[in-house]
Amino acid sequence: MAAQQQYIVGVDTGGTFTDVVVMSGAGEVWTAKAPTTPDDFSRGVMDALSEAARVVGIERSQLLGRTSLFKHGSTVATNALITHSGVKVGFITTKGFEDTTEIMRAIGRVDGLSEEEIRHVTYVTKPEPIVPRERVIGVRERMTYWGEEITPLNRADVMEAIRRLIEEESVHAIAVSLLHAWANPAHEEQIRSLALEADPSKRVYWTFGSALSQVAGEYARANTAIINSYLGPTVERYLGDLQKSLQTANLQGPLLIMQGNGGVAHKDHVSAIANLQSGPAGGMIASAYVAGLLRHKNVITTDMGGTSFDVGLITENYWRYAQEPIVERFRILQPIIDIESIGAGGGTIARVDSETGRLLVGPKSAGASPGPVCYDSGGEEVTVTDADLVLGIIDPNYFLGGKKVLNLEKARKAIEANIARPLKMNAVEAAAGVYDIVNAKMSDLIRRQVVRTGYLPEEFVIYAFGGAGPVHAAGFAAELGVKRIYIFSTSPVFSAFGVAAADVIHTRVMSCQYVLPTDPEVVNQRLESIEKELMETMVGEGFKRGQIEFRCFFTMRYRRQTAGVELPVIWDRLSNKRMAELQASFEKKYEELYGVGAGYTKAGIEISALRVDAVGLVAKPQLKARRAKNSRAASAVKGKRKVFFTRPMRELIETKVYDYALLGPEARVTGPAVIELPFTTTLVPPGFKVTVDHYMNLVMEVG
Repeated sequence: MAAQQQYIVGVDTGGTFTDVVVMSGAGEVWTAKAPTTPDDFSRGVMDALSEAARVVGIERSQLLGRTSLFKHGSTVATNALITHSGVKVGFITTKGFEDTTEIMRAIGRVDGLSEEEIRHVTYVTKPEPIVPRERVIGVRERMTYWGEEITPLNRADVMEAIRRLIEEESVHAIAVSLLHAWANPAHEEQIRSLALEADPSKRVYWTFGSALSQVAGEYARANTAIINSYLGPTVERYLGDLQKSLQTANLQGPLLIMQGNGGVAHKDHVSAIANLQSGPAGGMIASAYVAGLLRHKNVITTDMGGTSFDVGLITENYWRYAQEPIVERFRILQPIIDIESIGAGGGTIARVDSETGRLLVGPKSAGASPGPVCYDSGGEEVTVTDADLVLGIIDPNYFLGGKKVLNLEKARKAIEANIARPLKMNAVEAAAGVYDIVNAKMSDLIRRQVVRTGYLPEEFVIYAFGGAGPVHAAGFAAELGVKRIYIFSTSPVFSAFGVAAADVIHTRVMSCQYVLPTDPEVVNQRLESIEKELMETMVGEGFKRGQIEFRCFFTMRYRRQTAGVELPVIWDRLSNKRMAELQASFEKKYEELYGVGAGYTKAGIEISALRVDAVGLVAKPQLKARRAKNSRAASAVKGKRKVFFTRPMRELIETKVYDYALLGPEARVTGPAVIELPFTTTLVPPGFKVTVDHYMNLVMEVG
C-alpha cells in the first residue's frame, strides 16, 4: 500500500509558487503546489508539503516519516541578494589591492544588465559595492602566481584588521580573499587560525576565498568570498529553522540542499553561495534525466515560471558550467550550471512606455504578492498571465486544477485601461501583443544561447516546463524553427522533479597551466589529489567507494587567450596518446564554435583549468512506460472555448479543450487545441499536432 512505501521528496521554492514532487520506489509521482511566502519561505514549504500529503492520500507526518531523502532547492540566498538584505560584511585582502572590488573590470559596468538597459549609456553606472571602502582592509603578505611566498603574512596587520572590523565597524561577517591564495592558500589558513584566536566565540561569520574557489581572477574571487559572507548567516538561519520544522513534523531522513552545480549536498556541507541558482539547476537535472531516458543528445531547456524565463542547453549529452557566473551584477567563481535568465514569466508586467508609446513587457514582475490582476489579490499592473487569460488560453475556473478562480473581467478591464486604450486597440488585440512580445523576448534569448555554442536551434528539441512554459512553447519554438517540443506531466513542477532526482555532487575547479605537449603523469597526479580530497568528503557523508563516480573536464585555449573551451575527459588516466587526442578534440571544437581556420596552433595550446565532479549516486524511482489503453483523443474532450491565436492568422477560433488525464499513450491531438493539466495549460496552435508518448509526455510538432 502507498502508506507503507518509502518516498523521495523534492521541494523547489520559486518566486511565485513552492513546488513539491513526491516519488515512490515503484515509479509513482505525485505533484503539489502552494504559494511562496517571501516573509518566511519555510511556511510555504510546509504548506506545500501538507498539500502533497493530501494528494498522496496520507498525513503530512506520515509522508515525512517515510521520506528516505528530502531534497530542497531554495531561493533564500537569491532573494537576500536581490533585495540587498544580507548582513553587514567586512573584507580583508592583500595590502595594495583594497580597491579591486570597486575598480571591478571594464565589463563590470554593464555586467548583469539587459540589452535595453545597456543602450541607455548615460544611466549605466557600476553597482553599489556590497562592502564599502571603509570596511575593506589590506594586510601585508604576498604570494607569486605559482604559489611561492615573497612576503610573509604580517600577524599584527591581521589582528588589527579583525579588531577594527568587529569592534569599530560592528560587522556580522568577514570575508578573506588574498591575491594569489588560489595558488597557495597558506596565508589564508594562517588568518583562519588568527581569526579563531581573536574571535573564539565566533561572533562573526567567516569566509575564506581559497576554500570556495581555487581559480585565478582576484576580482571575481573576492566577490565570491564577500557574497558568501553576505548571505551566510541568512542561509544558515533559514536552513536551521527549516530543519527544526521538518524534524518536528516527523522527518526522519537527512535534509539535502540543492546547489547551483546541479547536485545536492548535506545541509552542513553546503556554502551559502552554492545555493544561488539552485532552482534553475533543478530544471537542468530533470532535463538531463529525461534526455537520457528519451535518448536526446541536444536539448534546449526552457523554464517559464511566475517570475523569470530560464534557458539552458544540453549538448552532446552534457551541460556546461558558466565560466564566470554573474549574480546581481557581480561576477563570481563558482561551479554554477550555465543557465541564463530574463524577466519573462507569468507574473511579468506589461506596460505602455509614456515617452515612446511602445508596448513593453518586463523585466519587472508582480511576484507572488500581489500577483497578476486576475488573482484578485490587489495587483493592478497587467501581467503575461492576465493576457493569456483574456486570449482564452487559460480557463479562469481551472487555474491550479480548479483550486483558484481567476477574475477574467478584472484582467480585461486592466488591459483595456492600461494597454488597449493608449494603443487605440481592443483588449484582445492588446493581450495578443503582450503574448507576441514575451514570446519574441524568449526566442531571442534562446537563439543567443544556441548560436554561441556553434549549433543551430533546429538541431535541438525543446523541453518546455514551468507553470507558464507550455502556454508559450509553440510561440517561441515557431520563431526559432524548432520542430519538436516536449511537455511533461511534471512540467509545472519540473525543477522540483529535478531536485528529487538529483545526485549528491561536490565540485572542485582549479586554475592551472599545462602547455601541450606536457607530461601526462604530472596531470594525472594533480587529478588524483583532487579526487582523493573529494573521496574523503563523500565517504564522510556516508557513501561507499563503489557509489561514487568522478567526472573530469579540462578548459583548454590557445596561449595568450583569456577565455577557454571546456571539454569532457573520457579517460580515467591520461597517456601521451590520449593527450594528443585531447588536443585534436579541442581544435575540432574550436572550429565548430568560431569557424574553420579560426584556430592558431602555432600559438601553442594549454590546459588552463581542471574541473572534477564527485557524484554520489542516490536511489531514483524509475519512470515506467505505459501501454496504450485509450489512444482515442476524442474521449478526452472536455469542452470548447474561443481562443485567440496569433499564428498563422490573428483570429479567434472555437477550440477543443482536452483533459490530459483522459489521454492515453499514442493519442493524437491536432491544433487548434488546448490540453489542460492540473497546474498548466498546453496551447496547440493551428498547424501543430501533439502525440502522447509511452511516458505520458506531450510531444508537439509542426503538423
